[in-house]
Amino acid sequence: MPTPRQIKEAFEAAKDLCPGARIKGVGPEGVTFEYPSDRAAIDEWSNKPFSGDSA
Repeated sequence: MPTPRQIKEAFEAAKDLCPGARIKGVGPEGVTFEYPSDRAAIDEWSNKPFSGDSA
């Protein structure tokens, strides 16, 4: 089972990668997350430049 610190660190890392991430469960296999739908992710990044595209 992950420790409270490991859970917090994993959640912070997931939130950095996907701000809409939420903890789905914690068990012997670790922490599992659920993410917003693909449509929400597309809308979030719509019309925003990526690092390679920005001037």
